[in-house]
Amino acid sequence: MAKKKPVQATLPNFVAKYMHEVNKSQVFTDRKKDAKRGYSKHKKGRFSHDDLPFCLWQFCQI
Repeated sequence: MAKKKPVQATLPNFVAKYMHEVNKSQVFTDRKKDAKRGYSKHKKGRFSHDDLPFCLWQFCQI
């Protein structure tokens, strides 16, 4: 007699199912060109200590 193969449960592949919705091409900005133009992502020194709450700038003076 031939042996029966055990039945294996198949799980759906969610990566393949949703890959066309999630994986999209994007246009990236050229950071080298932006740096030459003077653009910086995090601008430093924009605020004075007068804008900060009392408890925060009190510790900066120590």
